Amino acid sequence: MVDWFLGLLTPAQWDAWRNWLATVGGLTALLIATNTYRRNGKIKREEQARLVYSKFTHVEHHMPGATFPVLPNDATMGIGSPGTQFITNPNPDAQYKLMGFAIAPLIQATVIIHNGSKELIGPARVQMVNGGTGRTWDEFSIGVGAIDPESDCVVDFTWINDVHPGQPSLATTVIFRDASGQWWRRHRAEPIERVHDDPENTGPTPTERVGIRIQQEAMGIPKAQRVTDPKLTRRVRWHRYWRKRAGKSPIP
Repeated sequence: MVDWFLGLLTPAQWDAWRNWLATVGGLTALLIATNTYRRNGKIKREEQARLVYSKFTHVEHHMPGATFPVLPNDATMGIGSPGTQFITNPNPDAQYKLMGFAIAPLIQATVIIHNGSKELIGPARVQMVNGGTGRTWDEFSIGVGAIDPESDCVVDFTWINDVHPGQPSLATTVIFRDASGQWWRRHRAEPIERVHDDPENTGPTPTERVGIRIQQEAMGIPKAQRVTDPKLTRRVRWHRYWRKRAGKSPIP
């Protein structure tokens, strides 16, 4: 049978057949090498981002009339909701000179952004997430300029508990830029997601901007000087379009 099959081809045809097989084998090896290179490159790009995450470490619930430290647990910056008034601590020897006074049921959470890599990251923005409903509170966020290698940035959130007397489960979401300029997002405890360079990655959220403009109007600031929405480039619009097509939020 083999002899019969071999006899079907002339020596020239066999040479052509061998050359074709060698070409296919070379192309296959090149494809495998290319895919391996791309996979290793992706792993290398993610190397720093995989070492960055955010999480809450302390949570307190304050009833109306309660006083509380404004920046507890070594927090370096914070944000307070309209349900908070600020007063000077009557005890001059106290650790916290500025105190918060709750005029509505409040949630106070200390959050860390951990940079476990050996390179600088930033800017970064962290937000709170309702772990039960999946809702991200977009009325407030905290942005930081940079986080040193192998260090933590500690921030403090205080906002109105809109499900009082309930206590929502909490999680965090963080978006940040690595040392190479690539943007990443880690939502809750999910794997990191590579995202595009969008003007919404930093600065106030769209909902925050609405609130800022209302405040600026009440203060009599001219309309031309009020905060505006960022202008979108074609590239950003393109990325948003494909994120939407993939079933994701157009804004990372």
